[in-house]
Amino acid sequence: MEPETYQTLETYREVADNLYAVSGMVLFCFAKHDCDTQNIIIRNFIARSSMSLKSIFALWDINDFQNAWILYRSLVDRMFHLRHIGTKNEFAEFDDWSFFEQYKSQNRLKSDKEFKHEVVGWVYELNTEQKNRMRKLEKQKPIWKRPKAEDVAKDMEMEFLYKYGYDFASKHVHPMSNDGQEDFYTITKLEPSPRFPSHITVIHNSIMTALLILQDALDFSSFQWRSILWTYIDEVKNLLKNGDKSYQLSFLKLANLFNIEILCERIRS
Repeated sequence: MEPETYQTLETYREVADNLYAVSGMVLFCFAKHDCDTQNIIIRNFIARSSMSLKSIFALWDINDFQNAWILYRSLVDRMFHLRHIGTKNEFAEFDDWSFFEQYKSQNRLKSDKEFKHEVVGWVYELNTEQKNRMRKLEKQKPIWKRPKAEDVAKDMEMEFLYKYGYDFASKHVHPMSNDGQEDFYTITKLEPSPRFPSHITVIHNSIMTALLILQDALDFSSFQWRSILWTYIDEVKNLLKNGDKSYQLSFLKLANLFNIEILCERIRS
């Protein structure tokens, strides 16, 4: 994008805080109802996305731009995961695989001769239900595999999300020869400082990615959501494109619906 197409940092901060609040409303809607595995996973994706966006702004405020890019890449990765899992309805398979892989990592530590005496406390203990689940999974091991980011982007017909989002940000995740150069001048404040590229893109793209995660989460959940939520999402997209702040009125409507508890309804099967 050309520099003139970006919004001001104050505008981005305002809409990010607003999106954080809306995500909170949605999370409370999940909390008001009994959730199955699918909806718990979806709920958690929203929560992780919302907290990541908040963290990206915190990193921006201390000029830690590289770690902001790293968190952005993590955000895009989660967007691809949710799209893949939701489209293929693999929530149960993903949950079994996650539980099994986490148990294997924990059990590896408990079996290590050097460190097993350090593995104490409730966090390393399984309850009866978890033990029974583990025995069942050990007999029939999960075969689910993480989706390839590039493949999901192609399926979405948005390959640019991989090329110029996920893959580009990966250059900040993995060591490069000029890692820390900008940090050097940020810490030392030595002059003359080289000219570094603007990082406002990471703020813009992080908000868009968090918005897409929220959109997919609403689509894949088994809740009936008020149409104003999709209007709000579209209006935030418009804000990112042209600075239109119509989303603020939709936010007030959402807050009113949330206060009278009619923002969502659980679909009964």
